[in-house]
Amino acid sequence: MKTRSSKPNNSRARVYSVRAFALVLALSLTAATSVSASALEAVDTASSFQVVVNKTRPLTPITYRPTDLVSVPKYNPYGRIVRKTVAKALVQLGDAMKADGQGTLIVQSGYRSYSSQTKIHDAKVRALGKIHGEKLAARPGYSEHQTGLAVDFAARGVSTLTESFANTKAGIWLAANAYRFGFVLRYPRGKTSITGYSFEPWHFRYVGVEIATAMHDQNIATLEEFNNLPAAPNYLN
Repeated sequence: MKTRSSKPNNSRARVYSVRAFALVLALSLTAATSVSASALEAVDTASSFQVVVNKTRPLTPITYRPTDLVSVPKYNPYGRIVRKTVAKALVQLGDAMKADGQGTLIVQSGYRSYSSQTKIHDAKVRALGKIHGEKLAARPGYSEHQTGLAVDFAARGVSTLTESFANTKAGIWLAANAYRFGFVLRYPRGKTSITGYSFEPWHFRYVGVEIATAMHDQNIATLEEFNNLPAAPNYLN
């Protein structure tokens, strides 16, 4: 009677090992593809908090309007509306700014519809010419304000919509602290060749605390650079 060898079948073990490795590799590739696709969808989807809108990336659909717009309950003398999550973050930001003794926040502007952005764009182009006008006002469908995620800030007793806002205590505080509430300075100084817009120290964009903190900690100034997207200094046509 033959006795069964107690030695392991090395050949069979190697087969199992190779199969296990192949399975792990396949799963990891699937996960990577899924993450990549998810990230791509986020920057392309109009309703995403991470959507990137610039002179080469219009909203889809171009007349997009968010479905969750609300009036900001505080710091809103002009009755501006933004998306619900953004409104909550604005109140928290304003409360913190006031508690730090850096002024009283004012929401200067928020959501703009496709039609209202058309009027603003056309007025800037008439006044300054197409090249200079479009450095200040986006074409309709290409505006961050149309997402309901962008806000122009002011402070009580402080002029805004000028570069001098960057030197006020409110402007300095916002530039240093807005990320803690999910906002990034969207058009920083010296980045016109990437964003397509002149320095706007009053214009902030909500992306969520996680993304805003990552950009702050990694010292990445623009959404284009953070998402490895091409620079968008000019419209394609």
